[in-house]
This record gives sequence, C-alpha cells and structure tokens, in this order.
Amino acid sequence: MTRPSVVLFILALAPGLLLAQGLPFHTQSALTTAFEERGVRAFSMLQRRGDVSVSVSPLVVLPFAPHQRVTTTVALPVVYKRVSETGAGVGGRYSNIGFGDLAVSAKWAFLVRDRFAGTSRLAMIVSGSLPTGSTDATLEGGGIAPRPLQLGHGAMSGGVTLVATLLRGRWGVNADVGHVRHASDGGFRSGTATRYDVAVALRIPDYVESTHTRTLQLYLEWNGVVSARATQNGSDVPDTGGHVAYVSPGFQWVVLPQLLLEGSVQIPVIQDFNGIQADFGVRPAAGFRFLFF
Repeated sequence: MTRPSVVLFILALAPGLLLAQGLPFHTQSALTTAFEERGVRAFSMLQRRGDVSVSVSPLVVLPFAPHQRVTTTVALPVVYKRVSETGAGVGGRYSNIGFGDLAVSAKWAFLVRDRFAGTSRLAMIVSGSLPTGSTDATLEGGGIAPRPLQLGHGAMSGGVTLVATLLRGRWGVNADVGHVRHASDGGFRSGTATRYDVAVALRIPDYVESTHTRTLQLYLEWNGVVSARATQNGSDVPDTGGHVAYVSPGFQWVVLPQLLLEGSVQIPVIQDFNGIQADFGVRPAAGFRFLFF
C-alpha cells in the first residue's frame, strides 16, 4: 500500500476507532458520534438519604442528529420514592411511583480537532425540563407530601453546560461544568445548581482492530453539585442546598458495535449541606445503550 493510500485508510478508520472509546456514565462527553445518536439509553440508579429510598430509571432517546457535530436527547424517568417505617419526620411510611420531569437537550461540538485514534473537542449543551412529574402526592395521613418526596419539581428548568473531551489512544479525559435554574412553582423555587464532573478512562485492549472488537472501558469519575438554598416567596428555605460530591468508579463493556453494557457506583466523599439535612448513601447504577443503524 502506498503512503497516500495508508493516510487515506487511517483517516477513514479514525472515526471508527473513536467508537471504541465509550462514554462516561455520569460525566458529559463532547463526542457527537456513535452512542450519542440514533439510539436509546436505559439505566436504573438507586439512592438512599436518611429514611428516604429513591429509584430512578430514565429512558433516554437520541432521536435526531441534524449534523455530525449536533445531537439531541429526550429523557423520561420512571421514579419510585419510598419512606421506611422509621420516617416519622415526614409522617410515617410513604411510597410513590410514576414519571418524573421530561428532560430535553441539544449538544453542539463547536471545536473539533481529530487525529488518528484520538480527538480534542469542546461542546456546549443547552438543556431544559418540563414539569411532567406529579407534585400532589399525599402522605398516609392525607397531607401533601414534602417537596423532596414528590416525583417532579413542579416548574420548568433550563441550563447550559460546557464540555471538554480529550482522547489519546486507549486513554480519555472528559470534563464538564454546568448551571441549572428552575422557575417558580406557587412561590417555591428550587435553588440554582452548578454541576461539575471529571472522568478518566482506560480502554482494554490497547489496539482496536475494527468496530467489531469487543472493548472494556474502565472509568474513574468525580461528580459534584453545588446548590443554592431554595426560596419560598422570596425567602430562603434554611435546610436546603449545599455541596455534595462523589467518587464514581465504573465500567462500559462494548459487546457489539451497536450495544454496550455499563455500571457505576457513586461513593459520597463531600456532604456539606446547609442547615440540618440527611446524608446520602452509596448510589449504584447499571444499564445499557443501544444503537439503531
């Protein structure tokens, strides 16, 4: 094969090699190819905070990619919240299941610098949510359940996230920072939230022969959220907001070019809350991503 032919072959293969990098479980990626379009993602995450247990199972649809640098998502979660018998602080036992808030987003990779088996990218994500989750669930005694036990926020939200991705061979780094604001619901407004994430990835094996090569991605993520206090009629709600951060080891196994399995465990390492609030427990999660070619 002549040198020009080798160069053309490498350039043709490079996008396929990027498919083998996978995507972090929690951290955003500036990639807009492979498992970021024409597919679905489904996973379940379990969370415990004091006497409250929560299960969130979003179905994420990636329906429309109008350009190779633009992708869109629509996500509808099924949420289950439960309070154990010891939850006297909220009126005893409680459970509620249903749809949460519908979330939509669009990602634009505005800076792309590809190279063989690697890329450097910057992207912007514009996101929002609609108040499709219920906010009128009641306790056993008949009173309205506290807002943290409701399935939705009761108001629209909007946010912007900046994402950076650096891939070099079998190594990858993704980082993001984003800000979300909620509208008011009957005088109540959830506190603005700033999220920040960093994920380091290692691919096994080192060499990827084609998109049919089975690969395993090992991830170590740092996921944090800093939230302001909620407000009620313009006044701060004391026991709300704060800073929580997790160390999150995880994996992704690409079993087919169009299918990967993934899992993660989030371990809280920073829990600096305003006022009196229960701590979070460990958050396990598992799921899959599937592409429609």
